Amino acid sequence: MALPNRRKLSIVKSWSNNYLKFTNPWVIAWWSATFPGFGYILVGDFVLGFILMMFELAVNTLANINSSIYYSMIGDFDQAKEILDKKWFLAYMAIYVFAIYDSYRRAVEYNKAYILAYREEKQNLNFFDLAPLGVGHIDKVSPANSVIWAALSSGISSMYFKNIPNLIFSLFWIGVLSYKSKLLEGIYYSFILDFTKAKSVLDPQWFLFFPSVYVFVLYHTYLTNIYSNKSYDMTLSRFLKENFQNTDFPMPIKED
Repeated sequence: MALPNRRKLSIVKSWSNNYLKFTNPWVIAWWSATFPGFGYILVGDFVLGFILMMFELAVNTLANINSSIYYSMIGDFDQAKEILDKKWFLAYMAIYVFAIYDSYRRAVEYNKAYILAYREEKQNLNFFDLAPLGVGHIDKVSPANSVIWAALSSGISSMYFKNIPNLIFSLFWIGVLSYKSKLLEGIYYSFILDFTKAKSVLDPQWFLFFPSVYVFVLYHTYLTNIYSNKSYDMTLSRFLKENFQNTDFPMPIKED
């Protein structure tokens, strides 16, 4: 008697989908280094990722880390040292280093789980879920198409995958950072060629959050799209083999 599957490759619900991924641990560690919490989100630990991102937002702002980085980039090292709050910075570094290490460790362990789950024949794979408040499903989507929509309006592409946590994450972070950094005002002044005003209106402490978050949304959208498509193909392939592929079916032989 076959044992039930011990690990799941994917889960489909009306409000969110999630996938066990085989990732490069060094890439996961690199994303954690760019922004604590990103590595956790990439491997599917959304709650831990969101908590660490809120920690990064709060402690980075209290320690003025981004402002210090900004002054260092323009060569004003005295101002960079003066504006940095040492107490909050030291508290920040311990969590920062741990997030890099732990996300790398989780990626390694989840890769092992992915290999074992993939080899289990009795995977309970499905790509449809019906609930009173919505419909969850997996569909084949072009990665390029989803990335383009993510670039134009971050978060909207998450509706492709029915990933509500990622949708909330993207819209919240891009919205908050755009507002607090006054990014849209800077873009407006750049359009009318008033670059001096554009530079003066931007808040570097909040603006330096934006590039890493924006690029991460694009990368995470692409990665999720790839594994959504893989899950769809695997689910359909195993279903057809189990229900419609008779082992005694005489395969056609090509005559010479």
